[in-house]
Amino acid sequence: MSTVRVHLSKKVWQELVLLGQKEQASPGNLLEQAVRRFLQEKGARLEPRRGLQESFGVWKERDDLQTESAVIVSELRREWDEREQRLGLA
Repeated sequence: MSTVRVHLSKKVWQELVLLGQKEQASPGNLLEQAVRRFLQEKGARLEPRRGLQESFGVWKERDDLQTESAVIVSELRREWDEREQRLGLA
């Protein structure tokens, strides 16, 4: 475990101490809980981006995709456009 020095205003410190007494937890414990929640929240926001980054180049080694990616994407878009027209969405 690491130690960190945190500068808090007197008012914030007093509120933290009072909350600690109410919750039967030390101010340090409350701060650690707050930091953990903060990191979980931030991590959840970063998950979609992490997934995209990890998937980058995933098809690179596939030998069943000999065609250029631009051709494959154009074909997928054409099929999508046809489907939209057929369903009356275009």
